[in-house]
Amino acid sequence: MPNSGATPPIPSVTVVIPCFNYGAFVRKAVDSALAQQGADVRIVVVDDGSTDRHSARQCDACAGPRVSVIHQPNSGLPAARNRGARGAASDYLLFLDADDWLEPSFVAECHAAISADQSAGRGDDVSHAYTQQRRSGLGDGVWEVPDWDPLLLMVTNLHGPTALVRRDKFEDSGGFNEAMREGYEDWDFWITMAERGWRGVRVRRPLYVWHRHSPRTMIARAGERHAAIYRRMVENHRALYERHAAELTVRMNSFLRRHDLNWIDQTGLPRELRYLRGVRDGYEAMAAVRLHHALHRWVRALPGPLSRGATRALSFVKQRLASR
Repeated sequence: MPNSGATPPIPSVTVVIPCFNYGAFVRKAVDSALAQQGADVRIVVVDDGSTDRHSARQCDACAGPRVSVIHQPNSGLPAARNRGARGAASDYLLFLDADDWLEPSFVAECHAAISADQSAGRGDDVSHAYTQQRRSGLGDGVWEVPDWDPLLLMVTNLHGPTALVRRDKFEDSGGFNEAMREGYEDWDFWITMAERGWRGVRVRRPLYVWHRHSPRTMIARAGERHAAIYRRMVENHRALYERHAAELTVRMNSFLRRHDLNWIDQTGLPRELRYLRGVRDGYEAMAAVRLHHALHRWVRALPGPLSRGATRALSFVKQRLASR
């Protein structure tokens, strides 16, 4: 007869870390995955055809008893994630970018959230668990991600790419769309999950760290092409968007109304937004603010190690001043 007080089995997880020219950061990502508490972790680092002189070698330096390294021609981020997940036999998959890292309890707390829903009899449709995101480096603060909302997800992404994903759901979904090479591939993937009637569960703690070490991030580049990439994503899920077109229209109009952004003037901008931009422009014109921006531009222009050290020093000073 089973012992009701027995410790539940720990989850097995394959952490997939794609790397393209991010060899300087990959060791920290790997170490954060190896440091996961209460989990049986295996790691697959995928060197996606790095073109610098060091990244391939730095990926190889991470290899060990629980870490395997794959080298492939450059195929893009979604293809690299799919390659790392191929052949995994673990309960879960976890996709971690090479320049980010996890807090030690990420897997344990995400697994507990999924298990809680399953124990309550509502877990069959759970595809993944996600957490709040803490920013580091050139960014700071916490993205307090919202609860899962499949309709809102069709309008805007609800959380970052790093989540604890049930392997069976990932495989049934077909994985990441490898045509989404220009960005939003994670958002497209979450919509695929919602399209199948599955859902994510939220952990209300910042257990995943997004390290912004450059102003030219993939997210920033995708934002510059937002309309084209979003249109492609809608085409990927056309039946879903057509089925919910009326609901989406009402949701977006209500959102604009709630935030007083639906009164448009001849510039094409909401009046309240124009006012806020005027306030911002006045703020940006202040001498202290101009000095602040000049200092950050100088720090970013420094050689890599010096720039990272100076950025950490500035962040420390800001945190100390904010705590006074």
